Amino acid sequence: MRKTVLVPVLKTVCDAHLSKDGSEEEATDTLTLGARTWDLCQGHATVFTRYLVDALGVPEDSSAEPAPMAPEPEPVADVSSAESQCDAEDISEEAAEPEPVRSVMLAGEVPGYDYQAARDALRNAGYEVVGRADSTTVLLLLGERGENNGHKLRDASERGIPCMDVRTPGRFKSAVLSGEFIGGDPLPEPAKVDRSGMSDRERNRVIRVWARENGWPNLPVQGRVPMNVRHAYELAHREAVGGKAVAA
Repeated sequence: MRKTVLVPVLKTVCDAHLSKDGSEEEATDTLTLGARTWDLCQGHATVFTRYLVDALGVPEDSSAEPAPMAPEPEPVADVSSAESQCDAEDISEEAAEPEPVRSVMLAGEVPGYDYQAARDALRNAGYEVVGRADSTTVLLLLGERGENNGHKLRDASERGIPCMDVRTPGRFKSAVLSGEFIGGDPLPEPAKVDRSGMSDRERNRVIRVWARENGWPNLPVQGRVPMNVRHAYELAHREAVGGKAVAA
């Protein structure tokens, strides 16, 4: 009578395979360093033998040459992952480039706003305020005496930049509250040059000298000349010219 007996068979697997990817490969060699021992397959035994020979040299009493190392398989390039990485780099480069900030030109004075307050309101709305138009300029805001800013009017005309007339009291404030600055108003012709032929800087210097002698002794030497000072200067010189005409 035949009888089948199941005898358990102990299988030793390679420690290097287990630690790398969890796979099992039968071990054929043992590597012992000090108090620690590793079971290795033939391929890993060859690899670790080469590492030890390169680092420590061949022992003097070694009679046998180390087994030749099995060639490692060449990695296969993952084309899909490489393409996706290139696409991701292209997208990240595009995202890294910030969009240019839109800019506006402000010609003249805004009713109810001083020089700095009007510009701060535009910056808070997301616009950069520029003195000359460039590729980012999207609007010209026309304030009181804006026709005197000839270079801004000419820039708007040559570049086709729309104009928003804010000379009407309250219109600029409404645009600030709504966040919408919309052009479409007619662009005026630049005012003719002053008879005196003075530039704006020269005229401001003359006004400052006159103002210090006529009731504004503390007027700063730099910055914008206040609107009330300019009005007083123009009124005084208009009356002076009219008096001369009557006397003649």
